[in-house]
Amino acid sequence: MKRRTELKLKLTGASVFDTEKRAFVKRDVYVSDGVICGALSEYENIDCAGKFIVPGYVDVHTHGCGGVDIMEADEKALEKLSLIYASHGTTTVFPTVMTAALPKINSAISNIKSTVTGGARFAGVHIEGPYISAKKPGCHDVSLIRKPDAGEMTALAEEIYPLKTHFTVAPEEAPDGLIRKLSETATIGIGHTNATAEECEKALSDGAVSFTHTFNAMTPLTHRGTGAAGAAMASSAYAELICDGLHVSPEAVRALYKAKKYDGDRLVLITDSIPQATLPFGNYEMNGIPFTLSEGGAKKADGTIVGSTLTLHDAIKNLMRFCDIAFEEALICATKTPAEMTGIYGDCGSIEIGKRADMLVLDKEKNISSVIIGGKKII
Repeated sequence: MKRRTELKLKLTGASVFDTEKRAFVKRDVYVSDGVICGALSEYENIDCAGKFIVPGYVDVHTHGCGGVDIMEADEKALEKLSLIYASHGTTTVFPTVMTAALPKINSAISNIKSTVTGGARFAGVHIEGPYISAKKPGCHDVSLIRKPDAGEMTALAEEIYPLKTHFTVAPEEAPDGLIRKLSETATIGIGHTNATAEECEKALSDGAVSFTHTFNAMTPLTHRGTGAAGAAMASSAYAELICDGLHVSPEAVRALYKAKKYDGDRLVLITDSIPQATLPFGNYEMNGIPFTLSEGGAKKADGTIVGSTLTLHDAIKNLMRFCDIAFEEALICATKTPAEMTGIYGDCGSIEIGKRADMLVLDKEKNISSVIIGGKKII
């Protein structure tokens, strides 16, 4: 049997992002067989002089992009999708399942697990529905929303394994003990919920770790009824954010960032992108709903937002602008924090020895120049 030759690389001349220092430092990066390693004696040299190297982005909440719908895609379409994600700098993804009948959810999971990705790696599955509140459905089909069931949800997590499982749950709909049990095998986010702050706090004490697209499809913050949004800001839990300036106003983004920064890096940038994200501007249809995709986002004729068209690279730029923060601070929210939230920071989210060689090479203006996944140059 012919022995496989390891791919050995040395990326030289760049300023490399140090996650712990929150700064760029001049150093070389070595890669051996897809993993970041110490110095090598033999390697292929890649000259990155004058450029920046950062960790690949981690998106834990996305329904597709480039015309590919995760709920409808077969393995071939999902392979294409992984390359589209990669082209926009996302190297690790949790394909996100919408509310549907269980056979359809199982089919989507099977296709995700069976796909051999040539681009972004599928590290887990985010089950956003059906275990949510019919009072806060967003664009989920109310007729298919189900009560959270420990046996049913545990079976889904077992089906998803060895990939990670992340559930969105409306805690007020869950029987006592369910979140505590599920947190043994999955991470739990609070979302699409009509819960009070007290119900959210109970869910967090039982093991929930995050809030799904904070502010959207949850009880709002008022001066006496703090709701789920208030609990997200007041707690030390992770908080997902659709940072497009449409789903959440720049002022609310700034308030949430300051609250989560106080807790120590708990803001998680997500796209929550619809399948039409990254497509050319024009008229489209999703689930029978006609809408227009333009610079102003995806909207119906009456101005109603249909969904997010974000990429994480744009979300980072928006967070910088809305909060008047440096690129280095915003970058944390699309790399380290989502990886920590879902328990995969040991594999990705920073450029450290022993982690997967998932990196972006950026030009002087911080635009994406090259994407490297598992030590292989994708673009």
